[in-house]
Amino acid sequence: MHLKAVGMYCTLTLLSWSFAQGCTWMQPREKGSQSNFKVISYHSIQLLEQMGDGNTQRKTSAQVLNRLYEHSENMQAEERVFFIHEVINHIKELFINGKCDTVTWDQKNFQMFQLNLDRQASELKQCIRTLKSRGSHASSFKKIKTYFKRMLLESKNYSTDDWEAVRAEVLTHLRRLDILASMEKESWRQRH
Repeated sequence: MHLKAVGMYCTLTLLSWSFAQGCTWMQPREKGSQSNFKVISYHSIQLLEQMGDGNTQRKTSAQVLNRLYEHSENMQAEERVFFIHEVINHIKELFINGKCDTVTWDQKNFQMFQLNLDRQASELKQCIRTLKSRGSHASSFKKIKTYFKRMLLESKNYSTDDWEAVRAEVLTHLRRLDILASMEKESWRQRH
């Protein structure tokens, strides 16, 4: 009976310690390493680059969100996690619900890319459960939602070239999110 109590105490201690640590998905595993988010993010960017026609320098409308990204750079670390989660979720939804049957992308890379998005969204969802409310930035999230909703509605009639433009635009977003995640690493390093 005493062994069960010790086991339960250890389990509760580990759980409470885990929640106190915050979002470990965004934190480096050890000094000098990358976070799990950064590893998957880098892989997602590589896959998206490989899927395309090589023309990733196209002009995109991602500049619409430039002010939001600049604003997010001044957010607290926890708020940046909410922002990253919001954008990842919308990108994921775009590729799940968009009519991308005209694309000529390598299907294996495309599936891996979608799995990466799903993993990031899932892990970030776990993170935000342990973080404070995001209420102070509701207007930013509404703008993100409107932006991606427009893209999703337009995706119903996208041609292969249009999907290439979307791919380039999403690539821009993923690179910006990667920069934000680097800021999270810096703030984690400063706290420890």
